[in-house]
Amino acid sequence: MVKTTFIIGRDRAADIPVADQSVSRRHAELVLMDGGRMFLTDCQSSNGTWLLRKGQAVRITQETLHTGDQVRFGDVTIAVSDLVDVAQRVQRRGSGEPAATAPLPKSDRLVRCVCGAVISMGRPCPFCA
Repeated sequence: MVKTTFIIGRDRAADIPVADQSVSRRHAELVLMDGGRMFLTDCQSSNGTWLLRKGQAVRITQETLHTGDQVRFGDVTIAVSDLVDVAQRVQRRGSGEPAATAPLPKSDRLVRCVCGAVISMGRPCPFCA
């Protein structure tokens, strides 16, 4: 069975770990659906989950995402395309092991750019390009 639901959070066991104190241990849940659709749910995080679309920032509890969107978890802004990229790599790994026992390879890690955005390691930053 292919994993389609991914936990995003500060916890090292999260499917998509984000090492920032403003991010809750279990901050949000990303669901990849058939046809390329994506759905994000805030997991009652302390600092909220925000959708940034067309210059507008809106706090969300549940929302359908588009590839051009950005999402802010606490103080951390991540492009949806980067989230999906990492989720698909985790999905392809197929091990089912939590990140704490099977860390993501360096190429699958999210890193903070000098501008403050979080991006996939090795990819150019879309925010300061």
